Amino acid sequence: MTKPMDAIDAVETTPPASGYQQGIIDYYSEAGMDYEPWSRRFNMHFGYYRWGLNPFDREQMLDEMNRQVVQRLDFDSTQTNTLADLGCGVGTSARFAIEHFPNTKIIAATLVPWQIKMAKEMSTAEIYKDRLTYTLADYCDLGLDDASCDGAYAIESSCYDHGKDKRNFLTEAYRVLAPGARLVVADGFTKRKTQSRFFRYLYRKVCDGWALQTFAGLDEFVEALEQIGYEDIQVQEASWRVAVSVSYVPWVSIKYFFKSIFLRKDDTRIQFGHFIAPVYGVLMGLHRRQYGYHIISARKPG
Repeated sequence: MTKPMDAIDAVETTPPASGYQQGIIDYYSEAGMDYEPWSRRFNMHFGYYRWGLNPFDREQMLDEMNRQVVQRLDFDSTQTNTLADLGCGVGTSARFAIEHFPNTKIIAATLVPWQIKMAKEMSTAEIYKDRLTYTLADYCDLGLDDASCDGAYAIESSCYDHGKDKRNFLTEAYRVLAPGARLVVADGFTKRKTQSRFFRYLYRKVCDGWALQTFAGLDEFVEALEQIGYEDIQVQEASWRVAVSVSYVPWVSIKYFFKSIFLRKDDTRIQFGHFIAPVYGVLMGLHRRQYGYHIISARKPG
């Protein structure tokens, strides 16, 4: 196993702040707090439903997505493992991993200074001390040593890399993974290169609202994994698993609109995009032949 880092203080590297990256920083700096109506713990992703969970407890399903992703890393829990959270938001998934997976240490990376600040404010409990490091960095250029991580995961964040194959993201993850370690990605993927006009309209609205350039294409993403050198590639379509949590989107969006936009009357273009994107996303997700939610894992040879 690799030697873990041991500091909760953020590593203050300075990521590039131009072009599409600046759009990401602006979006999350402006709309970051608006995720609270979706998750009191600031889980900035959809949930995973399995038999035995309460479908009326959205937070439980959001945490279950964290569990499903981290356990797919398949590391030896009897030894200390350093994991990389690639696009950590305010660190909720990283804190979940610390709390539920013994002997884990997390390096959590984000481009957004506001997220680093809030993540540190939410990570003061003793359990995180010496086990959790936040780093202000582009996950395509982490600044970590080669083969320094025993696993890496990205929950609805790989989509922010440009290109349909997300090659820059996948290449950097491969570099920092130790031999034999796994990468796990949970995200939305397009399935067909030929898409209907209505789907393309919905797709553009979702990307614009969430400051995305493009979702990954499933075929292009898997092909890039193979070309980079990953092995044991496993693809699970989880669209029906996330559908239960997705069903909450209209109600949460309506409440958000009236509380944060209509009543306060202080909306911005970013906030309105944040409100409308998930609504369009529900409609986009109904196009099952053209789009789906997948959990993909792959191993670096070793």
